[in-house]
Amino acid sequence: MTDSVIATEAVETEEVTTQEQETQQQESVAGEKSTTEESSESSEVETADKSDQDDSNDAYADFDLPEGVTMNEAQLESAKPLFKELGLNQEQAQKLVNFQAQQVQASQQEQIEAFNQLKTDWLEQAKNDKEMGGDNFEQVVGDARLAVDKFGTDGLKQLMNDYGIGNHPEVIRFMANVGKLTKEDVPDSGGNTGQGPRDHVSVLYGTES
Repeated sequence: MTDSVIATEAVETEEVTTQEQETQQQESVAGEKSTTEESSESSEVETADKSDQDDSNDAYADFDLPEGVTMNEAQLESAKPLFKELGLNQEQAQKLVNFQAQQVQASQQEQIEAFNQLKTDWLEQAKNDKEMGGDNFEQVVGDARLAVDKFGTDGLKQLMNDYGIGNHPEVIRFMANVGKLTKEDVPDSGGNTGQGPRDHVSVLYGTES
């Protein structure tokens, strides 16, 4: 009787142990499946991210520039690898190009204003010069005009017009001195060109204002 009870208990113990092992195996399989699914999802996300990055790294189309703005094509091309490295798409890269174009426009405008101010300052210095300014300035400009008419080429006139050097006091002084010599060679010229009153700058340049 005792042996039978012991034997029965042993069988029950073996059945419990077997059920626990099966349960553990099922849990292990479920865990492996879950890990596999998570790994698969992570791989899909990485693939999607890589795809988005590849899209941004495609060759960029021509960028739009504001009217009147020109940029060095070589410099623009050299910026494209940087755009790709940063993972910028066409729209994002265009924003950077627009920003740079605005900086170029502002810089050009500053240069124009500075150039015009420089020409104005030169002319004011000439008008206020102790030797040739004041009441003498009209006559000085007339003498300078004679020199330009007699000896100045179209290229010289264009140079003075483009760079504003015809406003520089020393250029006016030099031209006026040459003009005086010209008047000595041509009696009664009086520095009169036969034209009506003209702007001082245009008279010296040989171009209408």
